[in-house]
Amino acid sequence: MVFTFYVSLLFLSLYILGLALRRIFFLRDRARMEQGDRPGGRVIARADEMGPGSVRKFWLICEKNRVNGFLINHQGNFHAYVNRCRHMETPLDFVRYQFFTEDGRHLICLTHGAIYDPSSGLCVEGPCKGLSLYRLPVLIDQGEVLVACPSGDLSHLSD
Repeated sequence: MVFTFYVSLLFLSLYILGLALRRIFFLRDRARMEQGDRPGGRVIARADEMGPGSVRKFWLICEKNRVNGFLINHQGNFHAYVNRCRHMETPLDFVRYQFFTEDGRHLICLTHGAIYDPSSGLCVEGPCKGLSLYRLPVLIDQGEVLVACPSGDLSHLSD
C-alpha cells in the first residue's frame, strides 16, 4: 500500500513537471515568434527560395495554441495549411517533408492515404472526402512569404 502511494506521488510529480515544462516552452516560443513577427504575419521564407513543388514547415502561436503548419508553392502560388489530417489528428508528413503525391499533383496524408487538392485544401479522396485542411492566411510582402493566424474561432486548433 505504501509502495503504491509513493509510485502515485512520483507519477503526479512527473505530470506536474511535464505541464510546467510545456508552459515554459510555449512562453519561449511565443517570445521568439513575437520577435520575428511583422504586420501581416510571421516571415516563413523568401519567395524566390521556394520554387514550385517546394514545402516549408513552420509553427505559429495563435492565441493559446502552438500551431504546426506547412507552406507550399503549388504552380507558383503559395498556400499554407495546418499540418493536421482531417481524418484523424496526425501530421500529413508521416515521412518527414513528404507532403506531395509522387506525381506532385496532390497533397497526401501518408498515415491514412487521404488526398488533398493543394490549391484549396479540399480532401478529394480517402477517409476525409469533402473536408478541407485548415487554411492559414498567406501574404507576400517585399519578396517574403508571411503566414498569419486565422481570424475567428480557433478552438479547432487546440490540441
